[in-house]
Amino acid sequence: MARPLRVQFPGAYYHVMNRGLQRRPVFLGAADHHRFLDLLQDIHGRWQVEIFAYCCMTTHYHLFLQTPLGNLARVMRHLDGLYTQGFNRAHGRDGPLFRGRYKSLLVDADAYLLQIVRYIHLNPVEAGLAADPLTYHWSSHRLYHQHQTPAWLASERILAFFDDLPAFDQFIAEGNARSLSAFYQRKRWTPFLGDEQFVRRALEQTRVSPENPRAERTPQFPTIDAVVRFVCQRTATPLDAIQIGYRGRRNVPRSLAVFLSSRVAGFPHREICEYFHFETCGAVTRVCQRTEQLLSADPGLRHLISPDGDASRDRGPGLCYVKT
Repeated sequence: MARPLRVQFPGAYYHVMNRGLQRRPVFLGAADHHRFLDLLQDIHGRWQVEIFAYCCMTTHYHLFLQTPLGNLARVMRHLDGLYTQGFNRAHGRDGPLFRGRYKSLLVDADAYLLQIVRYIHLNPVEAGLAADPLTYHWSSHRLYHQHQTPAWLASERILAFFDDLPAFDQFIAEGNARSLSAFYQRKRWTPFLGDEQFVRRALEQTRVSPENPRAERTPQFPTIDAVVRFVCQRTATPLDAIQIGYRGRRNVPRSLAVFLSSRVAGFPHREICEYFHFETCGAVTRVCQRTEQLLSADPGLRHLISPDGDASRDRGPGLCYVKT
């Protein structure tokens, strides 16, 4: 059976779910829940993922998020992979934890933003685990009521639609729309939650290859060369200064191109190694690790290389290469 289509583009909204293998528990205690929340913080810090709602049930989880970099596949590989590793170490097991790849639904946020938050917050109530979503500990609904919410939870964007918190609670208490409940009860879904016009717009923004079911790279980066030209434009760097590396010189734009090729566009390290003339694939990993640290410490640089960044804020030729 063909793998489900993954539609990716900058700014896309997704309802993401995954379930334990053979419906086995994937959360056995508070430590597992905290480990999962730490990873939500991690994906927010690494890729600026906006998280609007989450719910951790015993055998599965729900997430509602937005990917500014258009790299859902990379984000979820990190989230599910690291969570599985941590879970296995903590509980003395090995092998897969989840039944397969995550299930993702591309959401028309203009029509369904608030409804998906409500659907996720009501999940424990629908499952009979809580009478009120506020009493369920492992859901973002409880965090919406805290005076200070985690930086990775974009609750303020949701609450901005309501006059006050009681109005938000009233909206949740009204329950899910019948049409939305009917959609989720289907045995088979389309990968879209939106009308035909939304689907058409989404596909126009996405690079899809009928010959390659793994075509999950971001549409603005169909090739590594496209990544390099993007970095050239954003950093005012000559093309050959990025394509060719020199020992003993710090080349930030080249490192950014390597990082984007791997962590955002998802190209195999073998291809990146060949393009940038590294001697080993391990060199690609090391460059990505150093660049990740650099981006974590420099919000301006993160903004510069994001698809929505302002190229006018580039730092000029001084960013190119500096002797170390």
